[in-house]
Amino acid sequence: MADRSLSPAQRHGDYAGFVTRMVAFVVDRIIIAVVLAGAAFFVGFLAQTFQLRQVQGLPTLTQALAVALACASGLVLSLIYDVGFWMLAGQTPGKRMMGLLVVRTSGTRLRLGWAILRWLGYWLSGILFLGFLWILLDGRRQGLHDKLARTFVVYSRPGAAGLATPTPIRDRLSGSKQKE
Repeated sequence: MADRSLSPAQRHGDYAGFVTRMVAFVVDRIIIAVVLAGAAFFVGFLAQTFQLRQVQGLPTLTQALAVALACASGLVLSLIYDVGFWMLAGQTPGKRMMGLLVVRTSGTRLRLGWAILRWLGYWLSGILFLGFLWILLDGRRQGLHDKLARTFVVYSRPGAAGLATPTPIRDRLSGSKQKE
């Protein structure tokens, strides 16, 4: 259980700023784009190998279906990537590279429902970019998505005894549970 007498910054680490978070976000999107490009290359290779062609007379429908499938795949991959890493490690590879950690305001890690809410909040934050720009104005550096999911993004303190220290996945899966 988190020590309630400490401020969230003392419990977790200093609140992460806009630029650091943006760099981490861009790194994560690049990773997702590379995975999607690899998948598209593989599908194209299979189509060429097995001589799959567009349906005669319906090239527009086939192309539209391919674009829709690519968009849906990108959304699903983004959801799995972000939510999975937030739940299992408390940080995506981009956030890890920048030394950041996502924690609940209560001091615990995100669970599935809160992680999905935070991911959906990304989309809301992207409307005119205002939800992300809010990070610049907020004293605790929370964007709209953070406020919705009740999270902070902090600089992690490796080796500290606080909850911000990432717990190895084997310890998390072995039954050591944290209360919400």
